[in-house]
Amino acid sequence: MKLRRSLATVAVLAVGIGAAACSSDPATETAATGAAAASDQSWPRTVTDETGSVTIDHEPERIVSTSVTLTGSLLALDAPLIGTGAQRPSDVTDENGLFTQWADIADERGVESLYQGEPNVEKITAADPDLIFVSATGGDSAVDQVDTLRQIAPVVVLRYDDKSWQDLSGQIAAAIGAEQQADALVAKFDRQLDDARSALGDKVAAANPVNVLAYNSPEESRIFTAESAQGILLERLGFSLAELPADISSADKGIMAGRKDVVPAGQENLPRAVPGNTTFIVIGESEDVDRLLADPTLQQTPSVEKKQVIALGKDSFRLDYYSATNLIDRVTNAVR
Repeated sequence: MKLRRSLATVAVLAVGIGAAACSSDPATETAATGAAAASDQSWPRTVTDETGSVTIDHEPERIVSTSVTLTGSLLALDAPLIGTGAQRPSDVTDENGLFTQWADIADERGVESLYQGEPNVEKITAADPDLIFVSATGGDSAVDQVDTLRQIAPVVVLRYDDKSWQDLSGQIAAAIGAEQQADALVAKFDRQLDDARSALGDKVAAANPVNVLAYNSPEESRIFTAESAQGILLERLGFSLAELPADISSADKGIMAGRKDVVPAGQENLPRAVPGNTTFIVIGESEDVDRLLADPTLQQTPSVEKKQVIALGKDSFRLDYYSATNLIDRVTNAVR
């Protein structure tokens, strides 16, 4: 099924959807978090990354991203991005392996998909970058090639799995001199979020509490907690997440051990794992809503009885500026 392929893609992209990505409230954070290391427009500048510190001699004009996840944040900051690594094509990417939420923007700006899957140092070299971004973790990480890449251009290594997209944008902005753009982007997003919350009004009360999950029945599904990026965003819109039974929330998470953003739920526990009045499906479209509504094991759950099941879209698994904006629009339009 398409959804199972989506979940497999997510697993390859990153072991997690971003545990602590989501452990703090973006409402109290700004893009300035990462910009503190370079608060003015002077060059050269030294920024802190996952490897220590990196000195960048001049404002970059030709950036390459080896991480398709970091690419979205670079595009949102209108960075001079000329090339990017990509994923294998799937139902969360276009034919070039670029995430659907921003693939058209990358195409309009002439960003080249340099390779799909494993990093290709030769193609990165041929692109002649003056700054390279690398993810420290995840399936799109080229961290093993950092020493080689440093022979081409300065390399900034960042993690995206332990912070919000707002904080990540701040770190990127500090390296490329886009602090003002990052602040403006976060402010624009906050205004959209406030407008959406006002538009939802009293409809939120009838929807609460809510469940958020990646629905993969009869295989193991994943329940998103209030510490996930998706959970935090929904709470900022006024929703409250339903509390999980203690035995489910404390169960062995297997390969997801140590994570606070998601909880696995097998078919036998799924009915008890979705006690809320509304269910939001991450990585879901209308066909996934129909499948959940028809699931015989879920017929006695409140959201199925009320037919309050909402798909958040295939791009909702990894929230950058573009996908977070899309999620707000989908929720605003769907909650009645």
